[in-house]
Amino acid sequence: MRRRPDLHLVAGAVGALVLAFLLYRLGWSEVLAELRRVGWGWLLILGQEILPILANTLGWHYAFLQEERRVPFGRLLRLRLAGDGFNYLIPSATVGGELLRIHLLRREMALAASAASVTVAKFTQMLGQALFIGLGLMIAAPGAPLREGLLPVLWALLAGCLLFLGVVLGGLRWGLFSRLTGLLLRWLPARVRGLLPVDQAAALDREIAGFLTQDQASFWLSVLLFGLAWGLGTVEVLLICHFLGVPVTLATAVTIETLSVFVDGVLFFVPGKLGTQEGGKVLIFLSLGLSPVSGLAFGLIRRLRELTWAGLGVACLLTFREESPRSAPET
Repeated sequence: MRRRPDLHLVAGAVGALVLAFLLYRLGWSEVLAELRRVGWGWLLILGQEILPILANTLGWHYAFLQEERRVPFGRLLRLRLAGDGFNYLIPSATVGGELLRIHLLRREMALAASAASVTVAKFTQMLGQALFIGLGLMIAAPGAPLREGLLPVLWALLAGCLLFLGVVLGGLRWGLFSRLTGLLLRWLPARVRGLLPVDQAAALDREIAGFLTQDQASFWLSVLLFGLAWGLGTVEVLLICHFLGVPVTLATAVTIETLSVFVDGVLFFVPGKLGTQEGGKVLIFLSLGLSPVSGLAFGLIRRLRELTWAGLGVACLLTFREESPRSAPET
């Protein structure tokens, strides 16, 4: 039987070709000259990332049920970094970081509770992402020199994303995982059905539904914290543009980050954002009347920052190997 190609690897290969083409087309020497201008600014660019990481960790903290909100913040921070590093560095690991967090939380709580917190946090992060994009398009984009006709297209795409999130929210409130398990039980071969975690799916649905119905304040606080984390990326935009010598207003900086978050969200399936990080920034800079060479340099700087923090995430993951697992209520 002929093996189907891995779509993640195909997307990564296409992204690598896009990156190579951009470097050839815009010129290695011009891009390197831009990168050299950053100088000591690398320290500020790398260091500022701790702000959105802290906001993301707080967003996850409030995605736990009140009685499960006992995991120390420092441990949550390490789990956050480890999962992000795993997702970034491992090809085809689009949700691998989330599964890793669930696994590592087995020391503190039952499987259903840990999976519920990670699932809710992933959803509130997506909702916070949509919130930041909406505010950016509403407040900042009209004041930025954006190409005419682009804003309505972006609003239409955002409306489609919000509709999708509404459907997912309805599914989470009314037994999404039990329904998916039921479909799998109906369609999968009999020899595979026994492997499905039917009881765990029902417990997971109860945990998620309990959180969504009993703790609305924590739900929206989590959304706001994740939205803040997305918005804090504007600090990095201002820093990078400053050291590259690209004059931008606050409205333009927010618009750059808004469009960057939009592109990353749409092309989430590309491993490590290979090519989309750089190509997206080139298109964004062109749409704002800025230099494409500066856009490519911007994308490379952000990639180096992501690689640095992903490496720190892997280092955090190694620290968990030294821990002896506790017996959890569920395996």
